[in-house]
Amino acid sequence: MLNNQRRGFAIPIAVLVIMVLTIMIAGGFSLVSAERRSVADQKSQIGAFRIAEQGLELFLVRRDSLMAGKPTYTRVPGAVPDSVVITVPGGYAEVTLTRLRPVRGTQAGLYVVRSRGVETQGAYAGSPQAVRTVAQYALWQPAGMQVLAGWTALTGIQVNGGAGTLGGVDLCGDSATRAGVVVPFDDGYGGKTIAVGNPPIDTIPSPDSVAIDWNGIVNNNAIQATLVFPGAAWPLAQMTASYADTSSSYYPIIRVNGDFVLPSSGTGMLIVTGSLTVNGNNGWRGVILVGNDITSNGVNGTIFGVRGATVSGLNTKLDTYVPGSIDESTANGTKQYHYSSCEVAKATTTMGALVTLRNTWVDNWVEY
Repeated sequence: MLNNQRRGFAIPIAVLVIMVLTIMIAGGFSLVSAERRSVADQKSQIGAFRIAEQGLELFLVRRDSLMAGKPTYTRVPGAVPDSVVITVPGGYAEVTLTRLRPVRGTQAGLYVVRSRGVETQGAYAGSPQAVRTVAQYALWQPAGMQVLAGWTALTGIQVNGGAGTLGGVDLCGDSATRAGVVVPFDDGYGGKTIAVGNPPIDTIPSPDSVAIDWNGIVNNNAIQATLVFPGAAWPLAQMTASYADTSSSYYPIIRVNGDFVLPSSGTGMLIVTGSLTVNGNNGWRGVILVGNDITSNGVNGTIFGVRGATVSGLNTKLDTYVPGSIDESTANGTKQYHYSSCEVAKATTTMGALVTLRNTWVDNWVEY
């Protein structure tokens, strides 16, 4: 007797096909999900890179405003690193400025600016925040100053007596010798010839030959002062100590509105919109910019009096100047006015800025 019953195979095959299709579909979804995650990760990395680079550039151009109010902030970056968090669309950048070499005389300081960008928005679900770090080396470059002579007297100078020196030889020893004195073209030097330089006495055709934006300094506050007179208290202890110590880094920018009698020896940049009187043994290391004339009464010849650069008669550069309203400067007694490139550099250091070095940008800065 024949057995007409047969075991069915359609259902197992159907189940097998469904399983294969399910696996294939699951694999497809997995591939798509992995691809989406990979693309999202790449996008996040690019976003973090954008944030890091944006933070780096913002810090370089806005360091003063970003660091204002922080207790460790100094105009010239110091040994304590600058550190600030900059919030930008999509995340934030942690920017740090670290000093590698301090400013020494005319040698610029060397720094590295590191920016760590973190993307906080748009990340794929379950993925950690994307992080990217970029860095660049930079120099703190002191502001340049045109120095024509040890003393540039735009209204002329009258030298009474032959004691002392008006010198254009660089006391620092690393710059070319300037003129001892520069005066107007029309016979601006009178009295004993005590100038030493190359040449000892030089002339200029007009005040425009002196590249100092005196109008910007006086009327537009082009140079931010540390101390403003009248109103401020003269820092006698710091001034006298700094003048005696050639390694001192205390070089403030002092602005005086009107006439001024120098209270003591000091250091820095002294800006006087009126006339300046220097008496006795008082001297200065740095830069002196005076609107009207200077009356110098016997600076002690044993201490090199003024070392740096001196410019008087700058009000002749203003449109409001009336010829004959400003008398010539006068040098009495023992007067010592010498050019020093190191002192000029120290006095202008705080007016400098961070300048990036070419070919030093990196996006693979090692972090620990």
